[in-house]
Amino acid sequence: MSSPSGWRNPIVVGPGNVQTDVDPSQLRPSRTDLVRARVELQRSLIRGNRQRLTPIQVSEQGVIIDGLHYIRASAEEGRLIDVLVSELPVLPKADSILDLPLR
Repeated sequence: MSSPSGWRNPIVVGPGNVQTDVDPSQLRPSRTDLVRARVELQRSLIRGNRQRLTPIQVSEQGVIIDGLHYIRASAEEGRLIDVLVSELPVLPKADSILDLPLR
């Protein structure tokens, strides 16, 4: 999948580094759908200011490796996130996390 027109990769740090204040809507998902109940659970944790036990992981190309449901909830809530950048190569399945259907 090619990059969407006008899209700019929000990841500017290298693998092994944490990038702060990333706009989650600019990250590209590595799967084709999400579970609505899991997004809502993550939303409740975000609203309760509860920290994740594991870091959100993304590739250098801005593709989400782990934390897709949290990222979707954060994007819908308009909150910036911190991500751990990985060197794992992952292919995007959509242009934005907000494009994925909820089942």
